[in-house]
Amino acid sequence: MDRYQFEDLISDYIENNLSMSQRKQVEAYLEENPEAKQQIESVKQVMASMKSMPGISTSAEFMNNLNRHITAEKEAKSVVKSTRSFAGYTPLMASLSAVVVIAVVMLGLEFMPESSNQATFTPTMTEQQINDLPALPAKTNDSMLAESEEDSTNYDEDTPVKRNFDDKIQLVGDKRP
Repeated sequence: MDRYQFEDLISDYIENNLSMSQRKQVEAYLEENPEAKQQIESVKQVMASMKSMPGISTSAEFMNNLNRHITAEKEAKSVVKSTRSFAGYTPLMASLSAVVVIAVVMLGLEFMPESSNQATFTPTMTEQQINDLPALPAKTNDSMLAESEEDSTNYDEDTPVKRNFDDKIQLVGDKRP
C-alpha cells in the first residue's frame, strides 16, 4: 500500500468501515510508517473537535431570503440575455463588426485596379511620377511580322498519308503469330 491509498482510507479506518483485508493492509502500513500513526491521531483530533463544536443556527427567514436572492439572480441573467440581438451579438459588438467589415471592403476597393486591363498594382504615390514620364513614339508591328509571305495557318494543303502499323505492332498477350 502506498501513501495515497492510505490517506484515502484514513477516515474509513477510524470509523471502522473497512473490510478485514483492507484493515489488515492499513495496520501493516501503520507498523511500517510511524508518521502515518501521527497522521491518524491528528485526524482523530480534528474529528473530535468537529463533533464538540456547537451547532450553527440560522434565522427563521434564512430560506426565504435565500430563495429571493436566487430568484433575483435568475431574473438578472434573463435580462442580460434579452439584450442580445442577432446571433448573440450585443448592439455595440454588432455595430463594431459592421464598421470593421466596411473598412475592410473600402481598403479592398482602394487597392483594386481601376480598369480591367491593368495588370499591376501601382501605389497612389507614384501616379504623378508615371504621368510625368515622356510619351514613347508609337511603332507598328509590320516590321516584326513573319518574313515568309506564306500563311502558316493554311490547312488546305495535302494532308500527310496515314501509315498502317497493324502488322508491325504486337500487344502483350497477343496470340497472333
